[in-house]
Amino acid sequence: FGVLEMPGSGADLLPPHLLRSLGQKEYDKRKGAALEIEQAIKDLRDAGQHERVREVVLYVVRDLAGSPHPNVRKGALHALAGVAIGLREDLPQFLPEILPPVLASFCDPDCRVRYYACESLYNIAKVARSHCVAHFNDIFEALFKLSADTDLGVQNGFQLLDRLMKDIVAESDNFDISAFMPLLRRRIFVANSYTRQFLIGWIAILDSVPDIEMLQHLPGFFDGLFHMLSDLNKEIRQQAYAVLYDFLQEIKAAPNMAYEPIVAILVQHCASRDRFSRLTALTWLHAFLSLGKAQLLPFSPAVLEAVLRSISHGEDEIRDAAAQTDRALRALVHSSTEADFDMQAILATLVQHMRAEAVRTRVTAFQWIAMLLRQRPAALLRHAEALWPALLDSLGDEAEEVVFLDIEVVARLAAQTEYFATALGKVMGRFADSPSLLEARAPLILRELTVLLEPRRVYVELASLVVSSTDLPFCALMVQTLNGILHSSPALRELRESLRAAMSDEKERGSKADAPSAAAAAEGAELFKQLYAAWCHAPVALLSLCLLAEAHEHASELISRFAAVEGGEMGSVEFLLQLDRLVQLIEAPVFARLRLQLLQPESHPALVAVLYGLLMLLPQSGAFQTLQQRLSLVPQLGLLRLHIGFRDKEAGGRGRQQQKAAIDFGELQGTFERVQQRYREHRRALQEQQRLSLLDDDRTLG
Repeated sequence: FGVLEMPGSGADLLPPHLLRSLGQKEYDKRKGAALEIEQAIKDLRDAGQHERVREVVLYVVRDLAGSPHPNVRKGALHALAGVAIGLREDLPQFLPEILPPVLASFCDPDCRVRYYACESLYNIAKVARSHCVAHFNDIFEALFKLSADTDLGVQNGFQLLDRLMKDIVAESDNFDISAFMPLLRRRIFVANSYTRQFLIGWIAILDSVPDIEMLQHLPGFFDGLFHMLSDLNKEIRQQAYAVLYDFLQEIKAAPNMAYEPIVAILVQHCASRDRFSRLTALTWLHAFLSLGKAQLLPFSPAVLEAVLRSISHGEDEIRDAAAQTDRALRALVHSSTEADFDMQAILATLVQHMRAEAVRTRVTAFQWIAMLLRQRPAALLRHAEALWPALLDSLGDEAEEVVFLDIEVVARLAAQTEYFATALGKVMGRFADSPSLLEARAPLILRELTVLLEPRRVYVELASLVVSSTDLPFCALMVQTLNGILHSSPALRELRESLRAAMSDEKERGSKADAPSAAAAAEGAELFKQLYAAWCHAPVALLSLCLLAEAHEHASELISRFAAVEGGEMGSVEFLLQLDRLVQLIEAPVFARLRLQLLQPESHPALVAVLYGLLMLLPQSGAFQTLQQRLSLVPQLGLLRLHIGFRDKEAGGRGRQQQKAAIDFGELQGTFERVQQRYREHRRALQEQQRLSLLDDDRTLG
């Protein structure tokens, strides 16, 4: 093989036949040569000739280990193992020279060379034992590369070597975990399943060593280890989960734990497409909420984000885990003080998910806001403006559960004294901007608001907003909606009773035990006046309000003026439809008292006049037939007595009672005329605008 025997080169210690044997193809010849070298090294060691030993090592490394011939490289590996065995306890001082060529052979293109490199390092490590720990990073790096080797023989050798190294590290008292961690962090994100199995095995063995504190270094490799849960190989997933489970048990037993870096990683994995990874991440977060308690509050926005991402997942198990984590987080926030968590960050997360595609996610977001309003109203109100765009958009949500929760949140905001007018104003503004929402959802929204809030205050504020609005078509629709709720909602029964009390006078209060008090009458009159100004935008609704308040004489006056007020639109389809709805309303339970009053027409002449006037306005339709049949039941004797003037003598005069009520109907009539004048001007302006538009079109065509 062209070896020159140069004094001091190490070759003079290796006879030519020995060098030839090291390069032979046959394993037995190479092994025999290695045994001879082992004996020669023993003799040199016993003689204390360590420098001569070093010369032999350097010669094998320089001239044999780098040979282009695979068999020579194999022989070099046998020789280095023999040197190590021959040196025995003196081996540690030679490891810096012996290990590099052996480790380099792990990347040799010849699979047999790689196999013998495993065998060589195995023999070296058996002799060196704990002294190998000083070179662990280099050895680990070589093993890392070899773990993905596809050759079966190399894998067998690698497994034996890997087990030996684990035993050595487990026995060692001087393993430097801090020096090893940077290497583990660099390699933990590998994708190869075999290499992942290698890393998992090493993490598990290091964690099992009592003197090695792997838990404090967990954030460094936790993310990579978690990624292994999504490996295609089921065995790898199970091994990774087992190691993670052990770490979780250690965390539960640890007196102190830095949660922040791990929580950030868990939140990321809660968005994983892999089912197992996401489920495990949620399980960890739930455990952390129980363990860390107040320490987890600064991370509540991130945990909430993770929960909301999974609360509507297609897998039942993941949804249940997310719901469980959600309950734990709510309980933690409930037991905390305002200063413990970032309200603004939590609300930012909730606003994002209030528009989520999944209904359950939106529902959960609204439940959170409602909870925060119950527990931290002052803190939330400081950031309430950020909520309104999503709150108003959600009023038109296709899911009724979301809409009801949205209304609850709006009601809780409005329940704060300083925010009442603002909240209702924003809702009204959205109705004005969205006619479809006003038509489809306003009855439900307003009805629920009157249930959740004080009805009188709601109606007075909404009436005030209508009066101040300049959008006349919107005002008319809004009043019609409010009027329908006023006459039908059970929650507004006291409001209706208050309106009925508006027309009572001192004589009636003195003659009837169940008559309203003077204070109730004053409150009813004030409410009637507050609503009247808004109800002027819808004449038919105003008529029903007067009938509800039993202001029959004024209602009669309104009937007589409808033709003039409505102008050319009195016979319009919309106006007739409103009259039709009014007739149906008169047949409803809310007007049972009115219908009973028809049994005494001489006592309620104005009421009879109103209904007959209404009948004359109706065309021959179903509503006409209904009202006509109702009026046909009025006692004829009563009508006769009314006709011949017995009313003032026997009935006590309801008209005089109305005159004594604390309401200036003349002033109200003026308000009605002014509002209707605005509508007439609005119609003329629209007609003029249409005329000009047609003229422009004609000029364009011409």
